Formats: sequence, structure tokens, C-alpha cells
Amino acid sequence: MRIIYIDVDTLRADHTTPYGYARPTTPNLQALADRGVTFDRYYCSDSPCLPSRTALTSGAFGISNGVIGHFGEAARYRLDSGHRPHPERPLLGQRLGDHGWYTAAVSMFAERHRAYHFLGNFRESIRATNEINDEDGSAINRVGLDWIRRHADSDDWYLHLTYWEPHTPYLTEPGWTEKAAASGPPPAWPDQAAIDGHQEVYGPRSAQDLHYSVVPQSSPTPHNAPDQIRTRADFEHLINGFDGTIMYWDQLFGELLATLDELGIAEETAIIVSADHGESFGENGSYGEHGHANEAVLRLPLVVYWPGVTDDLPESARHCDSLLYNIDLAPTLCDLLGVPIPSGWQGASFADAVRGEEIGSRDYLVLSQGAHTYQRAVRTRDHMYIRTYHPGCMKVEWEQLYDVSADPHLTRDLLHEQPELAGTMRTHLAEWWHTYAGRPGALPDPMQTTLQVGPTYYNDPVMYAEHLRATGRAHLAEDLERQLSTAVGATPVSWHASEQSWTPERRTRMAALFAQRDDELD
Repeated sequence: MRIIYIDVDTLRADHTTPYGYARPTTPNLQALADRGVTFDRYYCSDSPCLPSRTALTSGAFGISNGVIGHFGEAARYRLDSGHRPHPERPLLGQRLGDHGWYTAAVSMFAERHRAYHFLGNFRESIRATNEINDEDGSAINRVGLDWIRRHADSDDWYLHLTYWEPHTPYLTEPGWTEKAAASGPPPAWPDQAAIDGHQEVYGPRSAQDLHYSVVPQSSPTPHNAPDQIRTRADFEHLINGFDGTIMYWDQLFGELLATLDELGIAEETAIIVSADHGESFGENGSYGEHGHANEAVLRLPLVVYWPGVTDDLPESARHCDSLLYNIDLAPTLCDLLGVPIPSGWQGASFADAVRGEEIGSRDYLVLSQGAHTYQRAVRTRDHMYIRTYHPGCMKVEWEQLYDVSADPHLTRDLLHEQPELAGTMRTHLAEWWHTYAGRPGALPDPMQTTLQVGPTYYNDPVMYAEHLRATGRAHLAEDLERQLSTAVGATPVSWHASEQSWTPERRTRMAALFAQRDDELD
């Protein structure tokens, strides 16, 4: 058996064909889905990039593995000491390796996020280029398909391929954006009324600050993204850029499928396609960003083709709507391969669903965001409750409650209309927290222990408040400052966080680099 895991950064599930998107963005992914199983309610336990992939490969929530954010103590993986992985909590790749599997990756992820624990999954780890940002997927195919050709006659290998394309800043050629625009109408929401309302929502990657990151910026790819979202035309410009990158990735994926056919191993190679997180396009007033613990960000695509298992399933078994976490994938792979599942993993196998059988569903999931805000969400089949612990630089509410089934874009907060349901969701969150951080032997919740610093690596709240005032939005700056004073100033403390995420020197250097880039674009 050969296994290829396709990791597509920022691939939003409902912008792909297997999930019913109106535009034909992913015909090759659909061809795989026609032979596999599509999982409709699959979520990352922790988001975005670094927490999600750490959870995926550790089989554990960020509250336990230590990684809930993107820098400092919030990004410190709780590595066991000694000369070998702990037998009860190995990484997925280590578990497979111990049972005879050759594991390899073509990915820049470990270097991009300084996630060197990720390398522990693989005997062989390759960076296709010297880039650690904005890597073209054609380079992944160049190296990845060559690796497959060289190992086509071997068996029992696991290959992880990371593609960057759907992540901003949408570096594909203009032709792909034009192809997306010509492929069908864009999503009807947000309409102009919603976009008008979003002008009062502040935060990096909000309507007026679409490219704000550390400092104000203009669009680095004007052919694929506007400078701001003021009108429906601006939104359509942005969504065409996003959909175009997905179409480009799908073509690359088609090249991979064709290579397997050419080598005669297509029917002997399992293929799993998923993502680290999704993307907001107007949800909570955010555009082209994955900064909230909301449905758009936390829901993932997952399509599994397993030769000899999924080929001849009835159509009724080709979709599974059970509530699942990405930490469930590691035990599922072990189950399908006959490898014992480590007792320290916190996920549960859904291998029976891959086999076409009906499986049960959790009553609820608890999902986290730690890079741009500190939030945790409770997701039931119909509803989502979101609790904010630190706003970062975003306009957020401390609590929100939505009927996602009736209101998929989270436009109507039901918190005060349904107090009993809100209470139930708070109870779910408390039960989950006490299970993983409130019992003897549990380590501290990193979202709590890093609240003084918070999710400030990408954007400094003081600088951003200054930017809001400089752009005529003093009332929004005051709102941000009020939120932050509530978060960190209500209780006096006798110590101060020692780590400064952005020094003045670093800010100046970054501003100069962005100014130089803008001059080159002009």
C-alpha cells in the first residue's frame, strides 16, 4: 500500500466541487471523490496553520500538545524527553515508521513556521525550493512527482505534499482569475448591504484593511485582489483570485493523478486530500483571512480514496456527515493499516466510514483559534458558539451564538435570544476544558498562560490603533483599546511578559521592505 496525503493550505471546503460549489473549480478532486468518501463535517481542532498541522500529526488537541498559536510559548510543542518518541504519544509518521512504513514529505511548512517537530514525522523531508513563503505548486509537482517515479516500484510508503496556492496573496497568473470569473456567478453573499456594514468592522484583513499585516499595505497582486472591499465588484475581484488559485491547484492535482496512472500504481495508492484550515470571505467581517474560530475557517475538506475499499461503494456511502476532528485522521490511518493506535492520542478512528459503514457522531466539537485571536468554538450539528479570550487586533464579541444550518455566514447572533442554548454551549466548553486541562497531571492551557501577550505576532494592537486614527476611524481605535483593557488590564499583576513580538527596529525594517516592494510593483 502507498499513501499520498495532499495538504492544501487554506482550501475552503465549500469552494470545491465535492462540496457542492456552483463554480467547477475542482474537477480532478471530484474525480477522486467519485471513487472515494467525502467527509462533510470535518473540522480542525486547532487553527490556523501551525496548530492545525501539529494537531493532525500529534493526534492531540493544542491544549495538550502545547501548540495553540504561531509564536512564543503559544507555539511550543510539548516534546517528550529521551532518545525515542514516547510510546503512548508518537507523531503519526513515527508510528507508521515503527511499523515498517517509509515516510517522506515535500513541504516548506516546518521552516515557514519554525515547526521543527513536524520533521519528526518523516525519514525524508524535502523543500522543493529555497522559498519559505509563496511557493509555486509546480515546484511541489516537480519534486513530488519525481519522488513518486523513483519509488513507484516500492511499497509501504507515506508521502505528504503541501501546496500553498489558495493562501493569500494569490500569486497565480491573471488567466486563472479570468477563468474563475468566466466559470459561473460568484457567491451571492456578501451583498452590498453586508459589505456596507463591514466598513465598521476593524481588524487586519477586514474590508478597509484588506492587506494590513504589521503595517498598512496595498495589494501585492492587483490582478487577483483589490486594495479594499468597498463594493460587490471588489468582493468578486477577490473571490475570483481565490477561486482561480484553487483551479490552478486542481490542475496540478490532475497531473499527480495522471502520473499515478502512467506508472500503473493508481489502483494501489491511497490518496487523502485535505487542508489545514479554510478562509473567511465576509464572515465576521473578515476577508481573505483565517483569524476567527468560525465555520468558514474551521471546516475542512476531506476526501479519502482507499484502493480496494472505496472503489465500489454505493453512492449512499460516499458522504459521511458525522462530526469529526482532524486529530481523528491519525488513528483512522492506523486502523485502516492494521497498526495499533497509541493510547495517548485523543482522536478516534472513523475507518468504518471509509469502509462504507455508518458510524456514530459526537454531540459536539470544541475548536480553537490562536494566531490572530484567541477564541474557542463549540460546534453542534446546527449551532456554533464562539468564546473570545483575546481579540488580537480584531473587532470581535466576547461571546457569539449562531444557527449555522440556517445562517451559514453567521450574520445573526442569537446569544441573547436563546439563553438556554447559550448556557448549554458554555457547559460543553467547560466540560471539554476540564477534561483536558482541569484534572490531575494535566499541563496548563497555553491559551490561558499566554493571555498577557496574546495573538500579537502578526499585528501590534498599539500600532493598529494608531493606523485606525490616521485613517479617520478614531471611534474604532477606542473600541479596540476598550476591548484590550478589559482583557488584560482588569486584574493587576506583579510581572510582565518578557517577549515583545514586534520591536521598533523590526517594524521599521518591515515597513521599508513593503515600501520597496510597492515601488517595484509600480
